[in-house]
Amino acid sequence: MKLGRVLVVEDEPFIALDLEAMLEEFGATSVFSVDSRIDALQWLATNIPDVAIVDPRVHDGICTDVVKILTAAHVPFVVYSGAEVDEGDAEAFSHGEWLSKPTMPELLRDTLERSIGRRRLQD
Repeated sequence: MKLGRVLVVEDEPFIALDLEAMLEEFGATSVFSVDSRIDALQWLATNIPDVAIVDPRVHDGICTDVVKILTAAHVPFVVYSGAEVDEGDAEAFSHGEWLSKPTMPELLRDTLERSIGRRRLQD
């Protein structure tokens, strides 16, 4: 699997490091990790990833605006969470593939492949 540039939005440092290692193993050419919505939005203002992994709840809020930008840019994404999102935010996150924390590397790989394949079918 070729992932290209990957955006990771995750505010737990150990989880972010673990994701980075797995993504590099899966063929990511680069991984950009941020721990806040604001940092993700700033990065997305001038960059578009090939795929993203987003924890919906980070320390500065819910990442609804982040996934809306990813969806508008036709970027496949994985919602990586240990909890559900509120009903008002559910529509924005429904465009991604859901994966519960914690996960095994093969489940992450399969979910990324499904997310990329789903986005290609929609385009």
